[in-house]
Amino acid sequence: MDDLFDDTEPHKLSRTSDPETSKEAAQIAPTGKMRAFVCDLIIKSGAGGITIKEMTRAYPDIQSSSITSRPNELEKDELIFYLGDRRDGSRIIRAKDHDTGWRCCNKCGGVLLSFYDNKCQGKDCILANASH
Repeated sequence: MDDLFDDTEPHKLSRTSDPETSKEAAQIAPTGKMRAFVCDLIIKSGAGGITIKEMTRAYPDIQSSSITSRPNELEKDELIFYLGDRRDGSRIIRAKDHDTGWRCCNKCGGVLLSFYDNKCQGKDCILANASH
């Protein structure tokens, strides 16, 4: 793929064993446009970020699978990141511009630091890890 927002090649979207309708859908799927759309939503959400739930609620007319699969692609291309925090039970997604380099522990909410290999140094987490 030359450009991040080009459409995915149709042969990568369907299997040879898929029904003909799936192969036809793969020919017309606007994956590049959806990737750009989701990326734009995340960028516009600012430092507070956005969740997949919030995106799908804001655009109920768009099939949710068209939205939910895009953050993974954007994360692989290092355009977005997950800090480790959650809102309404969903991970918050932020644009790379807002990356401060630190992450939150999912268990205790403590800060994960790179010089500890991003292993939590919170008292409760150290005790839990020591018992394993």
